[in-house]
Amino acid sequence: MPASPDAANTLDSGTLQAWSTRVLMGFRVAEEPAALTAGLLLRTSLRGIDTHGIARLPGYVDKLASGEVNARAVPRIDADAASWLRCDGDGGLGQVVASFALEQAMALARHQPLVACHIRATGHLAALAVYVAAAAEQGFFAFLCQRTPPVMALPGASGPVIGNNPLAFALPLAGRAPLVFDMANSVVARGNVAQAVREGQDTVPPEWALGPDGQPTTDPVLALQGAMQPIAGHKGLGLAMLVECLAASMGGIASPPDAAAGTAGSAANASAFALVINPALTIGREAFDASVRAWMETYIAAGGPDARYPGQRQAECERQRSRDGVPLPAGLLAELRTLGERTGCPLPA
Repeated sequence: MPASPDAANTLDSGTLQAWSTRVLMGFRVAEEPAALTAGLLLRTSLRGIDTHGIARLPGYVDKLASGEVNARAVPRIDADAASWLRCDGDGGLGQVVASFALEQAMALARHQPLVACHIRATGHLAALAVYVAAAAEQGFFAFLCQRTPPVMALPGASGPVIGNNPLAFALPLAGRAPLVFDMANSVVARGNVAQAVREGQDTVPPEWALGPDGQPTTDPVLALQGAMQPIAGHKGLGLAMLVECLAASMGGIASPPDAAAGTAGSAANASAFALVINPALTIGREAFDASVRAWMETYIAAGGPDARYPGQRQAECERQRSRDGVPLPAGLLAELRTLGERTGCPLPA
């Protein structure tokens, strides 16, 4: 769990969410979708995923201001079959579009075992963990992946060749916080490099990224100009291709999302794929819980007293930060204050 932050750089979660909602409303986003977006970004920060939480708000505002993201989007669902949905996000904020798509999928999955949904014309979804966690909290297994602009390559490449294409899944655990697994297929999310630049760090680990020359670099500025390195070499590229299959090809999408400058993955025309399974209608919830409990107990017992399962640490962080506030590094705090001044919504002290 993160160490207790300096109180001077900590803001109450409710205050931060209300402020973020007002900022978004200042860019023609209606109150309900603004509150939804702010709430999901805030929950991401509460769970300790700082690179994809409130830190993304300035970039979202830029997309709204430029018109790249449709502030008044109305997502809609078309059903090709009872278990295959197509969601057109109308170019809206990713939090609004993905939440709508998953709610529609879960509504169907209450009456049938499995529902898949292809999502197109959506903005950046930020951390996928919060969407699948919410589904697991309602009793579903959920899988979600998003196609990003090309930002990843192996050493020697002349430039980015494929997105880092994050994927996440979650499942309910009886009597425990859900298991939630979320990862980009790069060694780290490109947001970590953007954060290093914002916070004035001189170096990043050499395994994170390539410079424009296609060689590993420790310079975060050059890393943003180059490409991220995939996890486990060609295996990470293979997983990114899986996401291309699901989030692009299954929707007949040929062109990549717009390349993102500065902060990665912020394309306004991305696509995604979601899968929702209702264990109660597959094998039965009691049998499902017993199976999960059996392999989870083996996993935890083998790990010793400090063993954690994916999502457990995030749940603990969410409880702690909900109580103590959200820590804001100096660079991010300054950026949010500037955003507040720009929009006429000063960041509360």
